[in-house]
Amino acid sequence: MFVVFLVGTAGSGKSMLAAALERWLVDTEISTTVVNLDPGVDAPPYTSDVDIREYVDYGEVITKFGLGPNGALVASMDMAISHLPDIREEILERETDYVIVDCPGQMELFAYRNSGPLFITGLTGNEPALSLYLLDSNIVRTPEGYLSSTLLGLSISIRFGLPQLNILSKADILEEEAIQRIVKWSENTFQLEDALYNSASGLTREYSQSILRMLEELGGATSLTPVSAKTRVGLEILYGHMQRIFMGGDNVYD
Repeated sequence: MFVVFLVGTAGSGKSMLAAALERWLVDTEISTTVVNLDPGVDAPPYTSDVDIREYVDYGEVITKFGLGPNGALVASMDMAISHLPDIREEILERETDYVIVDCPGQMELFAYRNSGPLFITGLTGNEPALSLYLLDSNIVRTPEGYLSSTLLGLSISIRFGLPQLNILSKADILEEEAIQRIVKWSENTFQLEDALYNSASGLTREYSQSILRMLEELGGATSLTPVSAKTRVGLEILYGHMQRIFMGGDNVYD
């Protein structure tokens, strides 16, 4: 059993990619379980095989404790920790090849609370696992946006301690020229540096260059895979990258 966690900022397309990846895997005759870890979602674009909403009632948490949306999400995730063994048992009982875990939309409330890493380790157990970090095409079309999103992805990989693949999500909203430009930024730090020099100024340029130097020291460029959940473009390539890590035991973050 291989476990795949989908993480990214709100609106980056995690749920849509989870649905598209499930359909692609099933069409390829690979058995799949989809897990919804967002207690506040109303209607995900897939049928949840395992759903955190069966263990915690987000609406009830809001009413009972008088919390706002973010506070209720934090409280719901903290409360759901006690149900981790049951959730994992549900997953194991299905005995599928792949497990796709759609993480909460408010990534910062999930990743930077203790409950986030606990869910990662608790659901993974001893099974091979990785995370797919979605970079939103709406944000990374500028070099500053790309760099800040990459830095956020690095912090997520540190928090979760999993091999991580970076995904250019919603690639269908970009022109091919823009996609290739962003992919080149991910593969060649010198091209990203040139783009930052030409688009940024003052402190923004200085900060960006300092961050870029730090990323280079940590291992340099990380390749980016363009994927569209809408058109399914890139899913086959993404699956190949996942298999490379799972079957090769590759503990890398590119």
